[in-house]
Amino acid sequence: MSKYDRPERLKFCLEQREVYDPKAFYLSNHPDWVHLGSNVMIHEGVLFTDGFGYAKDGDGKWLWIPHSGGCIIEDDVDIFPMTTINRGTISNTFIGKGTKIDHHCHIGHNSSIGENCIIGAGVIICGGASIGDNLWVGPGSKILNKVTIGNDCYVGMGSNVVHDIPEHCMVKGNPAKCEYRDELPHLKIG
Repeated sequence: MSKYDRPERLKFCLEQREVYDPKAFYLSNHPDWVHLGSNVMIHEGVLFTDGFGYAKDGDGKWLWIPHSGGCIIEDDVDIFPMTTINRGTISNTFIGKGTKIDHHCHIGHNSSIGENCIIGAGVIICGGASIGDNLWVGPGSKILNKVTIGNDCYVGMGSNVVHDIPEHCMVKGNPAKCEYRDELPHLKIG
């Protein structure tokens, strides 16, 4: 068995968790409107900001909408560098328990990410989008504002999700279309 075999890699990863204290990577200077669960790892360079929300006034000029909502991040979430998370306008932006977010992602205001999700590098989740539990979202994918994706779905790399997706789907493409439904091979995440 080589050092790259799965059992050896798993053993190495577990050993590293004992060597390095995860709290060494914890960002303690988050804004007061961010509420963190336990064992949350926020790497340096994660940015918490107001959302990009505008409405036209009577003269047709764009006016920025103040954001007074918060951001709730549940237990065991990992967020890697260069990710931007917007606070909600009135309600909260939400990231569910056990979710892992890779580098260079954008989580728009009022978005809701379920439990135990993997969000690949460079994913854009636009404002008000809602994704269920146990999703795998491939790198470079985009999810349009106010789109809902059901539980146990797989979004292929570089997909553009512009319509709601039911549970147990594997979607890919531009626009993303459901390739498999219900016969989807069981995806074990985590």
